Amino acid sequence: MESDALHDTDNSRLSYDENQTVETGQIFLFPTGRGNRGKSFFTRWAVEEARNAGREVIVADGDCTNQTLATYFQDAYSPPSADQVSITKWFEGLVQKQIETRKSLIVDFGAGDRTLKHVAHELSLVSFLQNLGVQPVAIHFVGPDTDDLAYLQSFETDKLFAPDATIIVFNQFCVPPHIPQATAFSDSIEKSDIIRQILDRGSQIVVMPTLGCAHEIERRRLSFMRAIDGKTKDNLPPLGLIDRQRTRMWRDNMKKAFSEVQHWLP
Repeated sequence: MESDALHDTDNSRLSYDENQTVETGQIFLFPTGRGNRGKSFFTRWAVEEARNAGREVIVADGDCTNQTLATYFQDAYSPPSADQVSITKWFEGLVQKQIETRKSLIVDFGAGDRTLKHVAHELSLVSFLQNLGVQPVAIHFVGPDTDDLAYLQSFETDKLFAPDATIIVFNQFCVPPHIPQATAFSDSIEKSDIIRQILDRGSQIVVMPTLGCAHEIERRRLSFMRAIDGKTKDNLPPLGLIDRQRTRMWRDNMKKAFSEVQHWLP
């Protein structure tokens, strides 16, 4: 794991002009959602895909109570403590690091964390990043529960963090067995005013497929590619041939599902 502390940087090295137009190259990707909506699972996939393709991405695990990403990516950054002041300074340091290194950044906070909202309000984060050549992207993970919309709404209110590049992910894993997959989201989520508002500015909906053997991969703390290749950890047997095939097909389905928004991913 990378050192928890990010060194202070000299702000004078950054050139910032509110009227300056800079070509966007790097992605600032922020996954949001209530607990167990799939954002950390997606983040693992997105980082793997980027790095397998040779694209550099900074990984930040901001969940102080359950640091999932840090167990999969040894170079993931983590806050030095759970103190809110320290977390905020840590997050601001990551943004500074992204701007200076010209790499993409993906930050995964725990559900309910308010760090991004605080910084977004204080710095007008969306326009700040855009003027420095970084594309801010919000990716909201929702299930068929209408309570998920309240969480999404909190980012949209007063355009707190509401970039044009916004992705809404309907996670099929969150659909209870008694609800038909085909209508789970159209009956409760898709026709809501807040979803229409987001789509009207050019955002996209993606349906995220389910990986049936995900729990077996998580038990072994493996990357998806290592699972497919029959690797393992902790004296557990490797995945069987059937689950390897499931994982291989899931990766293909994820690429297809997110193909329309690939330009918004690291």
